[in-house]
Amino acid sequence: MNGQVPDHQGDAVCSIWPTRRQITGPLQSAISRPVVGIGLRRRLDLIAARRERHAAITDPELMAMWQTRAFNEVWLSATQRIRFYAEWKRRHDLPDQVNEIGELAQFPVLKRSDIDDSFETIAQDLAPCHFVYSGGTTGNSRRFPRGSEDSLVTYANHYLGRSWAGISPGDSIVSIWGHEHLFGSGKMGQVKKIIRSTKDWLINTQRLNAYRLDKASVAAYFGAIRSRPGSVIISYVSVIRKLLDFVEQSGIDGCSARVRAVIFCGETVNARDIDRVRKILSSVPLIEYGMMETGAMAYSHPESSTLTFFWDAFHCHATSERELIVTSLQPMRFPLINYSTEDRIEPLNSVTTLPFRCARISGRKSDIFQLKLHGGQIIEVNGELILEVLDVIPEVYAYIIRHKDRMLDIAMQLALGQELHVIRGRFLRELKRDLPNIDESTITFSQLDHEPQTIAGKRQVLLRA
Repeated sequence: MNGQVPDHQGDAVCSIWPTRRQITGPLQSAISRPVVGIGLRRRLDLIAARRERHAAITDPELMAMWQTRAFNEVWLSATQRIRFYAEWKRRHDLPDQVNEIGELAQFPVLKRSDIDDSFETIAQDLAPCHFVYSGGTTGNSRRFPRGSEDSLVTYANHYLGRSWAGISPGDSIVSIWGHEHLFGSGKMGQVKKIIRSTKDWLINTQRLNAYRLDKASVAAYFGAIRSRPGSVIISYVSVIRKLLDFVEQSGIDGCSARVRAVIFCGETVNARDIDRVRKILSSVPLIEYGMMETGAMAYSHPESSTLTFFWDAFHCHATSERELIVTSLQPMRFPLINYSTEDRIEPLNSVTTLPFRCARISGRKSDIFQLKLHGGQIIEVNGELILEVLDVIPEVYAYIIRHKDRMLDIAMQLALGQELHVIRGRFLRELKRDLPNIDESTITFSQLDHEPQTIAGKRQVLLRA
C-alpha cells in the first residue's frame, strides 16, 4: 500500500434498508470534491507546492540552506513590522541575519510571558488581525494574534502531514471537537454554529462534541463513525481512549466501523494508545503535534509513531533539558523566533540531522513534581512516569492526579467490581520498578466522581493545589 491508508470510503454498510448516511453520503462526497477544489484553491496550491519542495529537497544540507534563507526573510520582516521584535533585537544585540540556521540556538529563548507582557503593542502593530484562544490546558486561557496568511499556512501544514498517510482535503472526516465555547452564546452563537455546520458538510466533515463523554454520548459517537465508513477520526487522546474503551467493553466489532485512520491530538500519546487503535479498530494511528500559537508542527507516518517536523515551516532544536524550541519559517502575522514550547521531547538516538524528528512528546516542563523517598530524600519525577503506570492498568477507566506539598492523590474511576486498594497495590508495584525507594505514604488514592475538563473539552489530568 506504499505506506498509505486504504480508502474504504466508497464501501457500503450491508443492510436491507439504506441508512440516511448511505443515501446522503455519496451526494456529500460528490459535492465536497468540487467545493474543496474551487473554494480552497489557494490552500491546495500551497499544499502541492510544499509537497513538491519536500520531494525535491531531501539532503539535510540543502534543507539547512533553505531554512537559513527563509529565516532571514522572516526576521527582517518581523523587526520592521513589529516594535516588540525591533526592541527584542536591540535589547539582545541580535544580528540583522544569520549565516547558518544553527546560529538560532544562540538567540534568547522567547517565552509566553514575554509576548503577554507586550501584547497590547503587538496587537496594535499587527492590526487588522483576529485572535485565537487557548482552551486552558496549560493554565489560564490565552489569546494569540492571527492573520489570513496564518490560516493558509496552518491548513497546508495539517494536510502536508496527513498526505504522508494518503489523506487529502475533502476526504471524510469525523472530528470530535471541544471548542464549541468559541461560538459564543445567544442567537449569534447559534448562527455561527449553523454556518460552521454548513461549511463542515460541504467539505465532508462531521463535528461531534467532546464536552460530552458519558457512555451514551460515546456510544452515539461510535454510531456516527460507523455510519461514515472509510472516515478519518480526529480527536484528543483522552476522547479516543474513551471511544476505544466503549468498543472494548461493549463487545462491538470495532472493525465494522471501517475507520480509515485515527489522528491523536492535543495530549501525550503512549504506546498502548497506538497498539489499541491497530487491534481494536484495525486502523492506522497517526499523531499530530502542535499548539495554539503554531497549529500543527509535526506528524507521524503510518508505519511509525516518530514525529517528523515540517522543516520548511519550523526550525526546531532541543535544549539540554530536552525542551523543544521552535522558530517560524513561513510568513505569519506574528512569527515565533526561538520560542519555548514548554514541552519536553524524547529524542531519537543519534539522530541530529534535518528534518527534525523526535520519538515522542514526553510532557510539559511543568509536569514535574517532587516526591519523597524512604529516608527523607526529595526527588523530581516527570509526571509522564505516573501517567504511563496508570495507563497500563486496564481496570482504571479515568483518573486525575493532584499534587501538593510533595504528596500525590490519584483519584480514579474503576471497572465494575474492582477495589481501590487492590489497584493501589498494583500501581505501587509497577512504580517501584523505576522508583524502588519511594515512600508509599506520599501517594494516596481516592474515588473519582467526574473527570474535570478544560474549557476546550480536553481531559485535565494534572491538578495542582
